[in-house]
Amino acid sequence: MKKSFYILIIVVIAFSACNNKLDENTSGKIIENDYAKGFEISEIEEGYIIKIKDRLNNSDQTYNYLLSSKNDYASANIDIIQIPVSKVVCLSTTHCSFISQIDKASAIKGVSGANYLFNEDLRNKIQIGEIVEIGYGNQINLEKIISLNPDVIFAYGIDNSSIAGCEKLKAIGIPIIFVTDFLENTPLGRTEWIKFFACFFDNLDFANEYFDSVKNNYLGVKENIAHGSKSSPEIILNLPWKGTWWVPGADSYMVKFIEDAGGTYKMTDKKDYESVALTVEEIFAVSQNVDFWLNTNAITKKSEIISIEPRLVNFAPVNNARIFNNNKRLNIYGGNDFFESGITHPDIILKDLSHIFYGINSNYDLYYYQEIK
Repeated sequence: MKKSFYILIIVVIAFSACNNKLDENTSGKIIENDYAKGFEISEIEEGYIIKIKDRLNNSDQTYNYLLSSKNDYASANIDIIQIPVSKVVCLSTTHCSFISQIDKASAIKGVSGANYLFNEDLRNKIQIGEIVEIGYGNQINLEKIISLNPDVIFAYGIDNSSIAGCEKLKAIGIPIIFVTDFLENTPLGRTEWIKFFACFFDNLDFANEYFDSVKNNYLGVKENIAHGSKSSPEIILNLPWKGTWWVPGADSYMVKFIEDAGGTYKMTDKKDYESVALTVEEIFAVSQNVDFWLNTNAITKKSEIISIEPRLVNFAPVNNARIFNNNKRLNIYGGNDFFESGITHPDIILKDLSHIFYGINSNYDLYYYQEIK
C-alpha cells in the first residue's frame, strides 16, 4: 500500500512538471530556509518564484511556479499564479492549518475530508456553507471544484482514477500545487512550510515572524530539557495492527521530537524517515523495559490495547510504562488536532513531551496528549 501511495505521488509530480521550466532570464533573491528541504523561495520584484524539489526520486528535478502580483507577466515558460490568491481548495487538513495560521482562512473554499477538520472557525464556515466538502481520492467532485473556481488547489496525493480530472482542472486554468511538507523529517522543517503557503497570499513577512517565534520557543524548550534532565527515558510508539507494528524510522519526524525532548527511541535503529514494519516479537525483544509508550492510535484506556493485540498481555510496558496518547483534542468525527494545528505548533508538542518525560513545569496542563490508564 505504501509503495502504491508513493507511485501515485510521483505520477502527480510528473504531471505537474509539464511545461514547467523557468525561463533562463527569470531569477530572484533566494531566501534560505532554516530547516525545510522540500521547497525554495526566490523574491522577485512582482512576487516570488517557488521551487518544489523532487525528493521522492532523489533527483535534482524541481517544479516551478511564478507567483506574480502583475497580470501581464508572460515571458517565462512557467506556471503563473496571480497573487494574492483569494480562493483555494485544500486536500489536507494540515494545509488548512498553515493558511489559518497566517490569518487567511477566509480564502479556504473547499476541503477534502471536512468532517476531520478540528479548527472551530473552519467548522463554523462548513456549517454555513462558506467551505464545502469536495470529496476524497477517486471520489473528488470535479464539478464542485470547478463551481468554486479556485485560484489554486493545494494537493498532497492523488490516485490514477483522478488523473483525468487533474487534466480537466488544469485545462481550464486551475493550478494544482503539490505540497510535500510530510517529507520533512524535522518538526521545524515541517512548520517552515508556512513560508511556502504565505507566498501565495503575498504575506511572507508575517510567516517569517511567526516561524521565528515558534523556532525560538521550540529551541528554548529543548535547551531547558537539556539543562534539567538527568537521564534519558526510553520510548516506544504506536500499536500493532493485524500482526504488524508500523514504527517510525530512526530519522523520522516523530523520532526527532523524542530526541529533542531528551528521550531515547527503542524500536528500530534503521536510518529512515519512512515507517518500518516490524513484528510483535521484534518489539518484545527490544522494548520490555521502556519508560514511556506514546501515540497509541485511537485508544483511550489500557484495556483496549489487549483487545487490539491479545499477545500484548505479556508485554511488560502495558503495566510498567506510563502510556500517553496524542488524542486529547478530537472532534466528534475523530479528527485529531495533533495532526492539524500540531504542524504549526511543534513548540507546544515539545513542551508536552518535556512535561511527560521530566515533569518540567509542574503546573502545566498537557495540550495534545493525555495519559492512558
